[in-house]
Amino acid sequence: MDNYTQETTEAARTPDIRDEMAHVAEIYRRAEEKRTSELIRSYRSMMRLMFGIIAVLALAIIAVAVGWTHEQGTIVPQIETVEVIKEVEVPEYIAIDPSNEYSHELSDDSFLLTDSNYGPIWMPALKDVPKNEYIPELFVKDDETGYISYTDPDEPGYMGIDVSVYQGDIDWEAVKAAGVDFAIIRCGYRGYVTGLVAEDANFRKNIAGAKEAGIKVGIYFFSQALTVDEALEEAEMCIDALGDYELELPVFYDWEVVIDKDGDTPRTAYIEPDTLTNNALVFAERIRLAGFEPGIYANRKTAVWKYDLSRLDGIDIWMAEYSDAPTYFYDFDIWQYSSDGRVPGIDADVDLNISFKDYSVEE
Repeated sequence: MDNYTQETTEAARTPDIRDEMAHVAEIYRRAEEKRTSELIRSYRSMMRLMFGIIAVLALAIIAVAVGWTHEQGTIVPQIETVEVIKEVEVPEYIAIDPSNEYSHELSDDSFLLTDSNYGPIWMPALKDVPKNEYIPELFVKDDETGYISYTDPDEPGYMGIDVSVYQGDIDWEAVKAAGVDFAIIRCGYRGYVTGLVAEDANFRKNIAGAKEAGIKVGIYFFSQALTVDEALEEAEMCIDALGDYELELPVFYDWEVVIDKDGDTPRTAYIEPDTLTNNALVFAERIRLAGFEPGIYANRKTAVWKYDLSRLDGIDIWMAEYSDAPTYFYDFDIWQYSSDGRVPGIDADVDLNISFKDYSVEE
């Protein structure tokens, strides 16, 4: 028998109904006090949790503000700042939080990366990964054409484009006459939902036309590989499609973040940095074994957050950054600076590029 039953039974034996009601009231009063005490304890726990969350958010805001004030001043190491920001559920990327399998040495330097979701973030620099040494003042933009040139006499830039079926039929002789030195042509792609591999519909006539016009050629494959086996399949397709063609520029591995307008989730939406890096390395090694030079296409964010740059030594980097001068912290070989250029011989917008490497010279 529980306490409540026992006490009410004893009260029933008392002839005075007032004593009985008083006793019952006391039981309910004690029960109410117990519930109130439990609610107070629960409220205090909730308040402690809320204050803890507010404190972490405040630290993150202060850390970002401190980093922002240094943007125009001296760059200082702020590894602690990055760690604070990570506590507010910023994803753990390879440049910040290396895997257990590989060792990444951080230098005493750092650089500012502005993220559309989290704002300005100071990133610790990787040691032994070459830095961008291009001189911003030497980039000159033609206001009429929108073409950008690099005017360093010791390291001149070469004008290039990259094309796919979306540029339609191309008059390659007119492209050559416009001053284009090289073209990077899409060879194929993997569907970001279906995962099926296909050749670009205009690949064969594009490579034939560019070659006949005397334009130096490289190719790229749009990858959505989930595994090294799929990356190897993509490399094999490029090799088969090239046949007897020789290339002056690399075969580029092109993985990109995909935003599907129909709401489908791209198959590589949650790919881990180690997996992506392994896929790119397998692709690159197979391309190299076939006698071609490998390369990787990326933008600033994917290069820093989705690739382990310390493992990509010896692979050319093709960097996408749409601006008047590149600000990417690390070194790169080709800069894609526009996605809406216009070039004679092409009736659609086309990506514009500068190569800082003379691919006509064999190394």
